Amino acid sequence: MDLKWYAVLVTCLGVSQASAQPAGDEASLMKRLTRQFEHSDIEFQRAASNIPFLPVAFLGASYYGDADVDTNRRGVKDPRYNVSAISQAAGLPFLLTQRDALVLGEYVSIADIDIETSNTDSFTVATLGLPVGWLRQIGPNWQSVAFVMPMGHRDDRDGSEWSWQYMGGAFARYVQHDHLWWAFGFYADVGPGDDFYIPYVGASWSINERWTLSAMMPWPAIMYAPNKDWLFRLGASPSGASWSFNPQGGGDTTVNLDAWDFGLGAERRLGRNTWLSLEAGVGGFRGLRLSGSDVESPDLDVSAAPYVDIAIKFRPSLEF
Repeated sequence: MDLKWYAVLVTCLGVSQASAQPAGDEASLMKRLTRQFEHSDIEFQRAASNIPFLPVAFLGASYYGDADVDTNRRGVKDPRYNVSAISQAAGLPFLLTQRDALVLGEYVSIADIDIETSNTDSFTVATLGLPVGWLRQIGPNWQSVAFVMPMGHRDDRDGSEWSWQYMGGAFARYVQHDHLWWAFGFYADVGPGDDFYIPYVGASWSINERWTLSAMMPWPAIMYAPNKDWLFRLGASPSGASWSFNPQGGGDTTVNLDAWDFGLGAERRLGRNTWLSLEAGVGGFRGLRLSGSDVESPDLDVSAAPYVDIAIKFRPSLEF
């Protein structure tokens, strides 16, 4: 791993110490927002559980080790590449009515793709995203959720331009009982490459206060929280090193969700709302697609590779 990525990890650790207790204004804002939601008709969880609330902000760095690309072409040296990335995201919820909430967010990522071949140069991809979500509590057991997320990508090669990708979906959540809920809906991903549309079904089962089984795609996992300060997660998620791009052209870089990472993660509470996360496992990489270069192939076979991810996460607490 390059020294600059070690610096990123050190920076993350430094941020965790500095942000373990939010500044007065930020803490007051979060308390005010939390109290508003607590007194609204919107329900997030009924069963008692040690599993913390979903993160509403994070700063992280990841590294994916060398992966080999089998181009299936005679006389062409198969490339090998690795990916280093730093990413940051945050979302702020606004209570519109007692049953409606709006979430505005931002996402920023910079990924270095180091390709070891004489035919293709390494490059860096910058990504910006602006997610917007809406949630409505329809009744005691039903919620509806919708979101859109335009994303812009641009790499640092000559002649590169911004390419745009649009993700979105509409879903319904049904609480069968205090420990089990279901989600149904539709998801779409539209970009310069192949458009992607799929119906959606998911579920989450809170077995007891320590164990939760989540079948929410694309993040299936089993989670274990022995107490309020520790969280362990074993599961899968979309690969942070899965890309579609044109190595010798510009303007069509996109992120795709057809490759998976499988790993074990551990999180530790550093302050009331601040958590330090470390995850390691195997990255699938099979979603990488190259076009317009000497390594072009209609069907690339990309080997799995190890990955490591470290992050600082801000998880709101409902216990003020």
